[in-house]
Amino acid sequence: MSQTEQIEPLELESKDYWLRRFRKAKSMKTLELMVPKAVDQYHKQAPVLAAIYLAECQRERELEYGVLLNR
Repeated sequence: MSQTEQIEPLELESKDYWLRRFRKAKSMKTLELMVPKAVDQYHKQAPVLAAIYLAECQRERELEYGVLLNR
């Protein structure tokens, strides 16, 4: 995502938004790199952190079961 792209604050609080981003990760290693970067960027916004955490948990489960989606 480019720095100039504007994202609505409510969209950042959506688990679905973060899940779409994290589905780009095809392995746990990639997910482990993506999540801390997102947390560092939004660490002062509790609703966004909650959405990141929920999406991370769901993506981890998907990877454990071998689900590779790009939606």
